[in-house]
Amino acid sequence: MSDENDWDGDWYRVTSETERRELEEELERELSAGHVLYGIKATALGRRFRRDDVLFRLEDGRVARLHLTRHKETNPAFPTTDVYGSYADWAALPLEDR
Repeated sequence: MSDENDWDGDWYRVTSETERRELEEELERELSAGHVLYGIKATALGRRFRRDDVLFRLEDGRVARLHLTRHKETNPAFPTTDVYGSYADWAALPLEDR
């Protein structure tokens, strides 16, 4: 799977501008100085059903999977984040590892 329109497992593409904006605002609220994504523009691409896992496209083309905490964070280790070179790299992972 390498096309960003193709989603499987528990993931679905974020198509609603309202949902996209809410996820991006939540990410911005949660990031603190020192977090790997602090200061980087990120666009919500996909979301995991019934979980707070979100896939974001970063301004340099990489993608990041985050588990949002729904709290303003002060510890740069949160929200937990995995960064991949591209959407295709993330999609190549086994479903259970996404």
